[in-house]
Amino acid sequence: MRFNEVSLRLSAGALVLALPATAFADPPKTYQIAVADPTREVRRVPVEMRPFPEEIVRSCKIGYGRPQAVVAPVSGRLTLNVANGRAVAPGDVIARYDTEALERRAEEVRLDIDYMQARLDYRTGPYQENTRAIQNLNEAEKEATRDYLAAQFAEMKRLYGQGRLALGRFQEAQRNLDAADAALERERRQNVMARQESGLEVIRMTHDIRKRENALAEANDKLDNAIVRASASGRLVDVETSTAADGKLTVDEGDRLALLVDPGQLGARLTFDDAEMRLVRNAAVTVAPESDGKPRPAEISAFRPLENPVERRRGELTTEVEVAFRDPSGADLLNQTATCRFTKPSVRPEPAVPVSAVVIRDDQTFVRKDDGDEPELIKVELGNMSNDYVRVISGLNPGDFVLD
Repeated sequence: MRFNEVSLRLSAGALVLALPATAFADPPKTYQIAVADPTREVRRVPVEMRPFPEEIVRSCKIGYGRPQAVVAPVSGRLTLNVANGRAVAPGDVIARYDTEALERRAEEVRLDIDYMQARLDYRTGPYQENTRAIQNLNEAEKEATRDYLAAQFAEMKRLYGQGRLALGRFQEAQRNLDAADAALERERRQNVMARQESGLEVIRMTHDIRKRENALAEANDKLDNAIVRASASGRLVDVETSTAADGKLTVDEGDRLALLVDPGQLGARLTFDDAEMRLVRNAAVTVAPESDGKPRPAEISAFRPLENPVERRRGELTTEVEVAFRDPSGADLLNQTATCRFTKPSVRPEPAVPVSAVVIRDDQTFVRKDDGDEPELIKVELGNMSNDYVRVISGLNPGDFVLD
């Protein structure tokens, strides 16, 4: 059996046919399809229902897969002790911070805490004891004065009742007793207020000490993190460099210092829109390097939404997808162009015909439909291919027959 061949170009899930001389925009992928040769024996075949996997094929660039970022744990100046490409083991030193400023800061906070604690001890000890003693003495003195005047008033009241004391003297004794009562009450209330304010001052000082203790703990944590170590075995790549004369880096907390990678773990990054992500999320993934074309099974290792205010206002979202795969010849494949394929099995069979039943005329696709009478050349819209069959999007129905 002999077949004529033409190019089929797949774009967004549809199969577009083109003669070699026809100009198109650069396509994602080009297939070769066998078209019916009119010189061979014709057979009558049915339109079958066959499963067709959905897939997205993209060109990608191979890099390291599942990289771990080595970041600065705190802000400051540090010296990197490694070079790009160096192999490390868990616990190996990657960078060291300048700790002189941190140590001075920790010592200042420690002195502050000692002073504030001494003040608090004095406030809750001798100061409070002596203050309350003085308050008690003042209160007792005013209470004794009030008691004396109360006894004097009782005697004058008796004498006044017997007519032996002038009214003015009796009224003066009443005023003196009232003033003594008021002074005693005022003293008691002032003592209560003073003790409450003293309690609030103790709370404030305790709070200030706690804040300084937290600051000291933070400074000690920074000192503990003054050495950055490798968390796992691997190789360091994209190591930051410094242009300073002393070779040191000034970093902020969270700045990336290097990437820790597994030399045999490769990967690639691609971007997809919302519609494409519905297929990509549960797809089987392969990566075929350009050098040998052999597909390597891969898996999706990360999703990362890309912030784009314009797209977000339109309700659209672009997602960066990282895929990873292992290959013993990892270093040889780095930076190579590859074909990343995301395939998802079809959830239901679709109408299909053999690819050899397709007829191409004037850049359009046709099949010879046979209803039992004279075969009719009808135009069809075709989709993707699988196992020498092509999916029929429109123009035919299950149960129809075509000539192959």
